[in-house]
Amino acid sequence: MKIVAVKELMWTYHPIPKDWSVISIQNKAELGTADVLVQTNIKGGKKERKLGHIYQYVLDSKKPFICLESAVFRRNMPNPPHVNAYHRWSWKSYFRDEGNYNNKNCPPDRWKQIQKTQRIDIKDWKTKGDYVLLVLQRPGDTSLKNLISIHGSYENFITFTVNEIRKYTDRKIVVRPHPSRRLWQLEIIKKCNLKGIAISDNVSREGMLSGGNQLYADFKNAWAVVGFNSNALTESVCEGIPTFSMCPSSMAWECSNKTLKLIEQPKMFDRQQWLNNLGYCQWTEKECFDGVPWQHLKKVIHEV
Repeated sequence: MKIVAVKELMWTYHPIPKDWSVISIQNKAELGTADVLVQTNIKGGKKERKLGHIYQYVLDSKKPFICLESAVFRRNMPNPPHVNAYHRWSWKSYFRDEGNYNNKNCPPDRWKQIQKTQRIDIKDWKTKGDYVLLVLQRPGDTSLKNLISIHGSYENFITFTVNEIRKYTDRKIVVRPHPSRRLWQLEIIKKCNLKGIAISDNVSREGMLSGGNQLYADFKNAWAVVGFNSNALTESVCEGIPTFSMCPSSMAWECSNKTLKLIEQPKMFDRQQWLNNLGYCQWTEKECFDGVPWQHLKKVIHEV
């Protein structure tokens, strides 16, 4: 089987087996001989401007393709490239509801490895807290393509979500901007003209990949965490904070509340199978070079 990565769609820090070819879009004849294509990320967001036509080529080819993305569990993980960094592999998309990770009813072995390596502590569900934390995401990111189709704009999402939270609780609302676009998001929040909300001060470019210790400072006294499909939602579930995901593409979806009507009486889920399954979404650098995730994914190639 011939597997080819599309050169323009590959980020240097995502490792792939050394015997896989990397071919430019300029050589469509060679790309056309591939059985499977490989790309980083998916079509949408800011990448649409320069790379949209290349992502579209992959889609139009009707070939099965593997999507590479940053890890799900990032706590205490070094930034890639690094031997102890993890990478996410899936068919078609990194979205939970669109991609295929071949990770249903998985055993706990990989999760135990990740938990040990990254020193992740799964805490009991919290039943106390002072405020509802709304976590924002990096504007223009492909993860937000469904947000724009649902709400029309980032401002509309913020306004809608804050007003929806207020329907069901009198608790304080703390909005946490994404560290990579803090100043821009502060302007957006200002335009929303929302009264009585607080803005987190625990935000800087430190901890860009995982949110770092500043994210956990915001978690400390949170009653609940609300977001669209931010990776911070998987971290809040691990922290035992009742979590509300606003999109089924979220990797935290199975252990999240789906309606803000439950903000004062949130459901608290059994997380073990969710953790086991997510363990089969991400792989170490060495495993990627050795083709371990490919051996895992090719078992379901007939489904894509």
